[in-house]
Amino acid sequence: MRAGIINLNTGNLLSIVSAVKKAGFETVVIDKPQADFDVLLLPGQGRFGFVAAQLDKYNWREFILNWIAQDKRFIGICVGMQLMFESSVEDTDAKGLGVFSGQIQKLKHAKTPMVGWAKLNSENELFKDDYVYFVNSYAIASSKYCIASVNYAGDFCAAVQKGKLYGFQFHPEKSGLYGRELLKQCLN
Repeated sequence: MRAGIINLNTGNLLSIVSAVKKAGFETVVIDKPQADFDVLLLPGQGRFGFVAAQLDKYNWREFILNWIAQDKRFIGICVGMQLMFESSVEDTDAKGLGVFSGQIQKLKHAKTPMVGWAKLNSENELFKDDYVYFVNSYAIASSKYCIASVNYAGDFCAAVQKGKLYGFQFHPEKSGLYGRELLKQCLN
């Protein structure tokens, strides 16, 4: 199995490459659209608007939407998950991919960014009561595709799924053994 990790120059790719390799996948960091992979991952750190602009600058937007429309496996992490939605209050002029409806909101906690471990709340056994690592100031409050939530001065959606499409607001690559096992399950 080959996993393509999209490089938008928006974060440290080393930890996600390492985690995907440890999950048993051949891993390639890709700078331009290529279709010869079994799964694509879109990691991201930083501002919603900057990462959205990078999608367009490197011609990824149409390619990703076409990939998802073909029901191919895709995983968005952190800002990569946020970009699956329509927009964000962080950068109101920036356009997300719009795969899911909704606008990303600023977390309501007085202390942001949220940095550290939090317990997932889910009916899905794969996500039930496990701890994962977050670094974020923004998130989607709710979605009909939400499969796990977390509470940080209010509930927000920590993971979404629609078919072979997954989004994680947290960092599975920094979430220890559980995060690697989660990646393995979702990559297959």
